[in-house]
Amino acid sequence: MKPAPVALSVGPFRLDGGAMFSVVPRTFWEKLYKVEEDNRIVLGLNPVLIQDKKRIILVDAGAPESGEKLLNHLSKRGIRPAAVTDLVFTHLHYDHCGGAFPIFDNGSVIPLFPDAAVHVARKELEDALNPDERTRHFYRTEIASYISRTGRASLIDQLLQLTDDVEIVPAPGHTMGHLAVWVFRDRQYLIPGDLIPTRHHLNIHYMTSFDENTRLNIQTKKELLARAANRPTVVFFYHEPSSPAGEIIQDGNRFHIRN
Repeated sequence: MKPAPVALSVGPFRLDGGAMFSVVPRTFWEKLYKVEEDNRIVLGLNPVLIQDKKRIILVDAGAPESGEKLLNHLSKRGIRPAAVTDLVFTHLHYDHCGGAFPIFDNGSVIPLFPDAAVHVARKELEDALNPDERTRHFYRTEIASYISRTGRASLIDQLLQLTDDVEIVPAPGHTMGHLAVWVFRDRQYLIPGDLIPTRHHLNIHYMTSFDENTRLNIQTKKELLARAANRPTVVFFYHEPSSPAGEIIQDGNRFHIRN
């Protein structure tokens, strides 16, 4: 039997609590996480490792300072950087791809996984290469430029069957080129990236201030969760600080994690 996907914790990641929960009042979200003096909350960074006999796949890779922790996790599992075959990025915000592409002071990029194919939405790469006044704070154009020049980029426009049990699907809303990943093994696994960054964002109306299209975000989230409710499904939460994955339960129109 193929091993189940596993989250690799490479955080912490501190972010303004209001930005993480957008229009949700602080009186709600301050009960969910400890709030620091500067209004920030401590979140996680949880790339997902998917393995079989032929492929070693990483979905997202942490922030720029996450590289060493990511390599340590892989080393403990006997995985050399050159053995990683595929990098899948749900999107190219720096906290999701920075760990795989250290940027030096002179602007040069050295990949941690030089032999890995890079799977990203074509729209996402275009937006990362040409950020506007708002998105330039989230993207690192050096990384986007490197990906576009390597010749190892697989640019996704529609559903991609990466392996017989790993499926990459467009999931726009957080960014217009956002992707989600499904894995079908002993059970169903969903890796939704920043569409559902924490377990609390299972609430359809909980979103972040970084979402580019909130209406589309809600629509896509509904579609993913409806599919997840069809069979036992474990959801990975990229920014959850303590419990990065859990089996989803539907209760009427609401979703939560099995205790």
